[in-house]
Amino acid sequence: MPITQKPAQVLINESEFRLFRDYIAKHSGIVIPQEKTYLLETRLSKHMAQVGIDSFGKFYDYITADNSLQMTQKIVNAITTNETKWFRDSEPWLIIENYILPALIEELSSGKKDRVRVWSAAAASGQEIYSTVMCIDNYLRTNGVLNVKLSDFEFLATDISNDVLEIAKRGRYDRISMTRGLSDNYKDKYFTKNGTAWDIKEYIKNAVEFRPFNLQNSFLGFEKFDIIFCRYILIYFSDELKEDIIRKMYESLNENGIVFTGIYALFDMFTDYFTTKSYGNTTYYQKKGDA
Repeated sequence: MPITQKPAQVLINESEFRLFRDYIAKHSGIVIPQEKTYLLETRLSKHMAQVGIDSFGKFYDYITADNSLQMTQKIVNAITTNETKWFRDSEPWLIIENYILPALIEELSSGKKDRVRVWSAAAASGQEIYSTVMCIDNYLRTNGVLNVKLSDFEFLATDISNDVLEIAKRGRYDRISMTRGLSDNYKDKYFTKNGTAWDIKEYIKNAVEFRPFNLQNSFLGFEKFDIIFCRYILIYFSDELKEDIIRKMYESLNENGIVFTGIYALFDMFTDYFTTKSYGNTTYYQKKGDA
C-alpha cells in the first residue's frame, strides 16, 4: 500500500501574514500576533492543498476573489482555538450553586422572574453549557426544590465555528473528552454509554439552543440574560473589540446579571459597567444599576 505523504508546509512571508491577519480579524475578531505566524502556516496548509495552491499570496487572492462564505467559515474554523473541558476551573459553578442560584430560585418562586436565561457565548463543543445545565439540574434535585423546574431556565450556546457547534448539538463525547473534568457522579447521572462514546441524556441536550454567532455582531437579536459565560475568548480580541463586547454584554443582562470571563481579569475594561467580584482564583463581574 502506498504511503500518503503530507504536503510540504508552506511558509508565509510578512506581507502575506498581514493580509491574513487582517482577513481573520475582519471575519472573526481574532487578532493573530506576529509571533503566532506558525498558526497560519500549520492550520491553513490543508485548505491550500485541497485547492492546489502552493503560496499564501495566491491563496489569499483565491479566497477574496471567490468571496465564498463557505471558504471563510473553513478558515475561521481552522484558526479558532476550541480548548474546553467539563466544569473548567470548577469555581464558576461553585459560585452559581452557592450564591447565584439561591437568589434566582427565590425570584422564580416569588414570581419576580418568570424564567432565568443563561448564555454560553463561546460554547466550543458544548462542555461549558452542558456543565451549567447539569449543575442547575443537580442543584434542584439535590436540594429538593419542587416549585422551580429545569424548564424555568433557558440555555443558549453560540460559537463562530459551525464545526464545534455540530459536535455540541450531537452531545456525544469520546473517552478522552469524558475524562477532562467530569466526575463519575455526573457521568453516571447524566450520560449513557454508546459503544466507545457517551451520549448526554436527551433532556439535558434538549434544554440547550445552539446557534452560530459572531461576537462582533449586534446583540440586539437576543433577549436579556441573567448569566453570561464569555470565557477565554476576549483575550484573542483587540482592546477596541473587547470594550465593545463588554458594553454589549452589559446591555444584554438583566438587573444584577453576572459575567464569567475566565481566570484572567480585565478589571479596567469592566469598571464602568460592572462591579468586580472574586471567589478563590476566579474573578467575575456583576452588572451595576447604572452605567
